[in-house]
Amino acid sequence: MSKNIVKVLDKSFSDMKAGQRMLISSPEKIAKYINQIHLGSSKTIKEMRLDLAKSEDADNTCPLTTGIFLRKAIEELGDDLPYWRVIDEHHPLIKKLNLNPKKITKLRVDEGIQ
Repeated sequence: MSKNIVKVLDKSFSDMKAGQRMLISSPEKIAKYINQIHLGSSKTIKEMRLDLAKSEDADNTCPLTTGIFLRKAIEELGDDLPYWRVIDEHHPLIKKLNLNPKKITKLRVDEGIQ
């Protein structure tokens, strides 16, 4: 499993300020996090980033690498990863991954998410 990296920011970046501790996670850690979201529950990407950061004593998780690693995890695991618990039918990854938005809506509705 990939190792998490925590860096102190020299300058502000995205929604993080200079001096904050930024986690750079991994596809494996993101997949593990998603798999631990309970059936019928959902988290926003922001909530996931903050939760992952907290688990590594950081202030936040890098938004750029989180998106890349989330995409990689979905590509590798497909429907074995309940990705619909962190993205909905309007998320930008839908088009990048050529996912069917109606399928995501159905999966979310079937779990009682919405």
